[in-house]
Amino acid sequence: MTTATGLTTPGHVRRPRVGLLTLTAAAFLSVTTEMLPTGLLPAIGESFDVPVSRVGLLVTAYAVMVAVFAASIGAATVRIPRRRLLTLALVGYAITNGVTAIAGTFGVALAARVAGGIVHGLFWAIAAGYAARLVPPDRIGRAATFVFAGGTVAFVAGVPAGTSLGELVGWRTAFGVFAVLFALLAVAVRWLLPALPGAQAGSVVRLRTVLRLPGIATVVATTVVINLGFYTFYTYVAPFLRQAGVSETAIGPALLVYGVANGVGLFLAGVIVDRRPRSGIVTSVSLLIAALVLASVAGSSVPALLALAVCGLAGGTMPVFLQAAALRVAPAAPDAASGLTAAAFNVGIGGGALLGSATIGMAGVPGLPVAGALLAAAALAIVVSGSRLAFPPRPA
Repeated sequence: MTTATGLTTPGHVRRPRVGLLTLTAAAFLSVTTEMLPTGLLPAIGESFDVPVSRVGLLVTAYAVMVAVFAASIGAATVRIPRRRLLTLALVGYAITNGVTAIAGTFGVALAARVAGGIVHGLFWAIAAGYAARLVPPDRIGRAATFVFAGGTVAFVAGVPAGTSLGELVGWRTAFGVFAVLFALLAVAVRWLLPALPGAQAGSVVRLRTVLRLPGIATVVATTVVINLGFYTFYTYVAPFLRQAGVSETAIGPALLVYGVANGVGLFLAGVIVDRRPRSGIVTSVSLLIAALVLASVAGSSVPALLALAVCGLAGGTMPVFLQAAALRVAPAAPDAASGLTAAAFNVGIGGGALLGSATIGMAGVPGLPVAGALLAAAALAIVVSGSRLAFPPRPA
């Protein structure tokens, strides 16, 4: 059954939980492969004989491609059946990770990450919207929580495991393993996900129309600025931890601490996202500011790890609040809203990596949390002063 927008009516999909869990698994691999270089920056740099600040381009270039293409690619592919498109995205992930694993030069690895960023933009342009079409409208926030749970598990298990694997047998093997996992998941998606159609001709909501919707500017601006602050710090978390006295072999377990806290944050966001979105996002950003201030004065491993854990708690909540807000202000165009959010996230991720690199050059690693805290404070100001339609006290 379809609505006037050409989308399958929520609640008419059989076994929605199976579909949501499959999307969760895809999100897990997606976020893991996106962030995998962060824990392996020193090893990758040594392999190609390039400085860590330059290796950060593997994160930056990836994010830039998502920022540039996510919204437009989501709009351009809105009529393609969802399962077919998702399968193609997972195959793309497998190919780009495989090329990264066998890259003979840094340039080849960077090119593979650029292509991977385009694939990533496609995936996140459709993933949350796909999930929203599996559930009734009053459970959109919970559907988004399901999808982002995959990202949280990636921080809890995927990134730390990939980092530890890379330290044990080489970073190339880590990327190779994830290439195989993506290929296997592409096969699983073909059998487990419902075959939802794309939008019907004449029913597509144009991207520029979505951009004019009340509240969307506040959601996009908040998403960009908060991620600028977060990833200015987090992209270079390995050098930060090492300077704070955490050994190289302990970085993987330290990221596990972050991931566990991230999972707690995700759970808390899932509880309140459909009830009190405004107080939730304000609390989330405030926690991030506090964590980055603590990181800026941390002189040893214990306060550094505590700061990282609080960052994880805040980081686990933010994607849920931000994605749910985008889906609420653009209910007739979930794919376009998801694409905009993915683009905004990755403007922040890529910009944060660049700002982090520049900060290291000017103020060293200790300057990272200071810069991040200032940007997070700016994001809080946008939430408080922006449209209340974006983050209402209670959803309508």
